[in-house]
Amino acid sequence: MWRKRNKSRLLYKYIISYLLVFLVPFLIMSMIIYYNSVANLREEIEQANINKLEQVENITNERMKELETLAARISYDPRLTPYMFSHDYYSGEAIDELRKYKANSSIIEELFIYYHNNERIYSTSGSYSFGALLNNKYHFNKWEKKDFMNDLHTPLPFIKPIKHVVINDDEHKNMIAYLFPIAPGNPSPYGTVMYLIKESNMTDLIENILGDFKGNAYIVNEDNQVIASSINDDFIQENEVDFDSVRKHGISSLDVNGKDYSIVSVESEISNWKFITLMDTNQFFKRLDNTTLLILGMLIILLIIGFILAVLIGKNQYKPIRNIVEITRKGNNGNREFEGRNELETIRKTITSVFEDHQTLNETMYMQKPFARDQVFVKLLKGSISNNGEIDVILDALHIHMEQGYYFVGIVYFDKGLFKEGNIKEREKLFGKLSNLSFDKASAHGIDLLYNDAMAMIISMDRNIKDPSEQQKKLILEMQQYMKNFTIKEPTIGVGTVYTKKSQINRSYIEALATIEYKFINPPGSVIYFADISVETEQSLGYPKEEQIKLIQSIKQGDKIVAIETLHQIFSKLAHNDCSIQVLKCICFDVINTTVKTISEIGLSNLIKDFNHIVDFHSMEQLHQKLESLVVEICHEVERKKKSHNDQLRNDILNYINENYQLYELSLENVALEFKLSVSYLSRFIKEQTGATFTQYVQELRMENVKKQLKETQHPIKDIVVAVGYKDVANFTRKFKKLIGVTPGEYRRLNQ
Repeated sequence: MWRKRNKSRLLYKYIISYLLVFLVPFLIMSMIIYYNSVANLREEIEQANINKLEQVENITNERMKELETLAARISYDPRLTPYMFSHDYYSGEAIDELRKYKANSSIIEELFIYYHNNERIYSTSGSYSFGALLNNKYHFNKWEKKDFMNDLHTPLPFIKPIKHVVINDDEHKNMIAYLFPIAPGNPSPYGTVMYLIKESNMTDLIENILGDFKGNAYIVNEDNQVIASSINDDFIQENEVDFDSVRKHGISSLDVNGKDYSIVSVESEISNWKFITLMDTNQFFKRLDNTTLLILGMLIILLIIGFILAVLIGKNQYKPIRNIVEITRKGNNGNREFEGRNELETIRKTITSVFEDHQTLNETMYMQKPFARDQVFVKLLKGSISNNGEIDVILDALHIHMEQGYYFVGIVYFDKGLFKEGNIKEREKLFGKLSNLSFDKASAHGIDLLYNDAMAMIISMDRNIKDPSEQQKKLILEMQQYMKNFTIKEPTIGVGTVYTKKSQINRSYIEALATIEYKFINPPGSVIYFADISVETEQSLGYPKEEQIKLIQSIKQGDKIVAIETLHQIFSKLAHNDCSIQVLKCICFDVINTTVKTISEIGLSNLIKDFNHIVDFHSMEQLHQKLESLVVEICHEVERKKKSHNDQLRNDILNYINENYQLYELSLENVALEFKLSVSYLSRFIKEQTGATFTQYVQELRMENVKKQLKETQHPIKDIVVAVGYKDVANFTRKFKKLIGVTPGEYRRLNQ
């Protein structure tokens, strides 16, 4: 549950973080887009309605101008004079002409002409007396004869809305009377042209332009009288609208019985009429509401998509962290010590722990590097690694530099007894200086051999050297000069042959060992080259002296590879020798004698079960096979005895340490003197056999003893620490806590 809770918290944090990253710019951009879109659309709707009203205004003005033009033409038409209308013959022509004028306008319902001081009025349907016109033909509501006569004598054009006009007793219409004095512009008009216009003609014009309009439309004159109106919303009464307060141009709002209405108005500069539309605000901005819903819907969809993406991205980002945490938990075996408040804290603790472990491991590897180095060089001398690529990989891993090109081994022999108990430290100092040497285009690495007073030097030379043999002698001379600075007595140096592969270093080592046979005939400080020994071979008989020396050393070292290879070289030379059969047989018996003598010297003559079987051979090939089988068996036994010797030596050394680890004076140097071994060899030997250094091994023994006494006794901690070989109690306490995790006192409380 704890892990799931932490996991959920971290996952939720990721999701919330991505949501915030998405929401902040999303909300800002959404607000900008929404308000800009709504504002632009609102402005577009308002402007569209204003444009429609302006279109109505323009068309209405054009129609009024047409009527003004007709009035002017009528006033100047000679066929439409009072004389023509009053003449019995020409009056008919005048009426026909008047009909033609009416046909010029689509909005005129009837056209009248009245001349002052005349008792009759003329129309397209004939002439009427005022009584006949007002009583029989037209019945104008609230337009009496007196008022009618006064209006006909108007000096200025004006429009008079007429409600409920009855025509021929059956038509009830709202009409507009447009009275225009003639002649136009004359200060003393002599007559009046009156146009009767159906209100529906004007409203149809408005509705055609406004289209699907759900509100009311009004045309109001300069006296705020409604000239024409289109009513689609009966909820609003005409008297509820204060046309005087309506703006001349633009959009305003009106509250009618708690309901909001939008008013769009345009005022004509020509007629001073106002063209007004009145509509429910919700209907007015219905398109705006639809668009708003569409925008909000899109934004909500984007918000949902963003939320889904945030969840998916959060999970995707959390997945590698979860995998890392699972790996760290497996690596820690579920150790709660590495659990943090969340996965990142757990990873941090784990990485910190790994880094600390890595640092400790690096320090340990650095401390163990000399042992690993010696182990690799010993394997090269023994021929245990036959693959050159593998050798390079190991050397590179241990940061051991060897030149690429030529390789040989030199063994430095010190006089026996030169280093004793009194100057053992001088020996270690000298061997330490010889462990790594650098020369021009060459390097040398020293290895302390099993016996006390000899050291093997593996020397590598650059491949670009023209004469390897000459360079070999030059390097050995430089080494002699170098050792003169540190030794009282110059050592003898035996040098093996130069080879071109690292895997052949063991052959040069066997050859260098073979030179020990010639040490007694050379003065101290000499350099004995194996190549010089081969020159002394008895050429006349083709005696394989050089190979026999290598065979002896390879058997003594238990090096099966070199021994088999050397036997092959011996019999190969004999097979190509031109000596007589008797001489070849003598040489073969000498080879048998050399092999048997060597086996006897190393104490393994008991392995020669049938000597007669060996000497009873019918061909050199048969002898070769018999000796090879014998040599392989002997080498295996030498290796086994070495291992057995090492086991015995290990048991003796470890028993000695186990019996004396409580002594404060116990040291690696003291143990080396006890067993007559070099300090470096003993150190390497203990590491090989136990996996720990001498110091670590002794410390482990002391720690176990301390832990046992802490659990089983009540002795003071100081006495226990001193009893196991420590004098500095404070230093021991720090070591104990570092290794065990608690102080000695805490350990006693926890385990008693």
